[in-house]
Amino acid sequence: MALEIERKFKLTRPSILDGLTGEHYLQAYLARGAVLLRVRVAAERAWLTLKSAPLSATTRQEWEYPIPVADALQMARQPGAYALEKTRFFIEHKGHTFEVDRYHGGLEGLYTVEVEMAAENTQVELPDWVGEELTGRKGWDNESLARNGWPAA
Repeated sequence: MALEIERKFKLTRPSILDGLTGEHYLQAYLARGAVLLRVRVAAERAWLTLKSAPLSATTRQEWEYPIPVADALQMARQPGAYALEKTRFFIEHKGHTFEVDRYHGGLEGLYTVEVEMAAENTQVELPDWVGEELTGRKGWDNESLARNGWPAA
């Protein structure tokens, strides 16, 4: 079992992405229940991911497996699947990798920042371009964004 321990924030200055190259992701959600089932495609790679219900505001179990891209794309097109597209940028800051997501389609103009941690009590020095914390706010997780679009403020 792997644990995903992360915090999520709004990005306050999209200009920090100027000149950076990101990676395009398609994320489709296939099922919600005892676990959340997601398929992700980035370039010539794809993964099937299962996520447990949250164990805390920052932590849940996560299992991820590489799968063929063609299979992932076929899964993403299944009736009932819902998806989002985004470009992810990786920015190193004071010993942590910050993942900045710029969303596309109906979420155009939305930017978020995630940082994964080794433990819940890990101290993370936030850069000045990281704003309001969204950790644990249901409308802001990627599954909710894919299903419902922009969250209420």
